[in-house]
Amino acid sequence: MVTLRPVEMQDVDTLYRFRMDEEVMFWASGGFAEAMHTRGQIEEMVKAQTSGDSGRVFVIEAIKNGEPVVIGQISFRDYNRINRNVTIGMLIGDRDFWGRGYGTDALEQFVRMLFTRYAAHRISMDTFVDNKRAIRCYEKCGFAVEGVRREAMWTMNGHRDQVMMGLLRADWLKRQEDKPYYLES
Repeated sequence: MVTLRPVEMQDVDTLYRFRMDEEVMFWASGGFAEAMHTRGQIEEMVKAQTSGDSGRVFVIEAIKNGEPVVIGQISFRDYNRINRNVTIGMLIGDRDFWGRGYGTDALEQFVRMLFTRYAAHRISMDTFVDNKRAIRCYEKCGFAVEGVRREAMWTMNGHRDQVMMGLLRADWLKRQEDKPYYLES
């Protein structure tokens, strides 16, 4: 359904367009994202990425009118190589692809990559409590609610509870028993 690839300079305008969409950014961050706000900042982020970084940004591509198009982004940050813990974030910026399983497909692929290629042990993510669609997506991919930080996120609608979610490699492996993969238990 989707493919993931490292972000490239050709993606800058699309990512910038996503960040200028108020509704996209509300669901991605509550409306007050600390993400890059200018096209120049996005361009610098793309230029500065290397494979050895503790964080990377990937784009999510789908087919639209027979052509591959960037519909969102997925990223990891704060990768700790000793503990093998990582935090991820995702957004589907093209609203034509909301609520149709593209985010779930992208997240499943990304989780597989982090557990297999990066040898992650634990993946964390969070959102605000009102983001029910995102929470359902994360749960479908095996993430469990690990806690709620009361009124920890400031949104356009005031303070909201922050839902903390996590997925352990062992739990992910259990879910893979009927799927082909290249890992030993």
